[in-house]
Amino acid sequence: MDNRPIGFMDSGVGGLTVVKAAKELMPNEAVVFIGDEARVPYGPRPTAEVIKFSQQMADFLVKKDVKALVIACNTATNAAFQILSTTLPIPVIGVIQPGAQAAVATTRNNRIGVIATEGTIKSQAYSTALAALAPQTEVFPVACQSFVELAEHNQLTTPEALQVIDQQLVGLKNQGIDTLVLGCTHFPLLAKGIQTAVGDQVKLVDPGVAAVQQLKDVLERQGLLREATSTPDEQYFATANIASFRTIAQNFLAPDIQVNLAKID
Repeated sequence: MDNRPIGFMDSGVGGLTVVKAAKELMPNEAVVFIGDEARVPYGPRPTAEVIKFSQQMADFLVKKDVKALVIACNTATNAAFQILSTTLPIPVIGVIQPGAQAAVATTRNNRIGVIATEGTIKSQAYSTALAALAPQTEVFPVACQSFVELAEHNQLTTPEALQVIDQQLVGLKNQGIDTLVLGCTHFPLLAKGIQTAVGDQVKLVDPGVAAVQQLKDVLERQGLLREATSTPDEQYFATANIASFRTIAQNFLAPDIQVNLAKID
């Protein structure tokens, strides 16, 4: 048993969707989350910059004595997973490989859509992972960078947001996909609008949920699960925009959540 918290890092509020999945699957676990609101979005940034930011965020969490790290950001996973997983003395979980595995397990016609940020789509991270798992799969990637801004500004179900979502996804409607990977952890916040845009016949895959299942498996194997002896502590940090981050966190997770400012060196 290990009562230390699990660390979660993201470019902004999107990683809260992964925290929510973790709280549902492992309600006894303590949490430390940091969102890099000062430098969101990561998607359009150069890879070297994303690596630097990811290392800074990971260092912040390691100093909080976390027992495992979840990179709750697809762009950061693609850029920094290998570096962090080989240099940190704790288990590191990304979202891309678990997401690809979940998509392959979900599809029935081997036609999978992937929506993500510009950086993730440009990297072909999901296309590569899906091809390795199931070479017969056809992948239809679409960059939806504007979805990050919708989530960050808490514009989840406004008419304007739904119009943006529909316009971005109209090209997928004629591709015959039966599975759509939400390849950015911000996107599950927009799941209702995304589902409406692509139709009920398409199943949405949330890589964050798949990553949390992998996390639980790792903690169980290594004897790192927390004892259910007290209410687990939760700490939330953001590098900027504390008020707006807190509003989204309270609406999405719990009304009593507090958010503190994190200073990143």
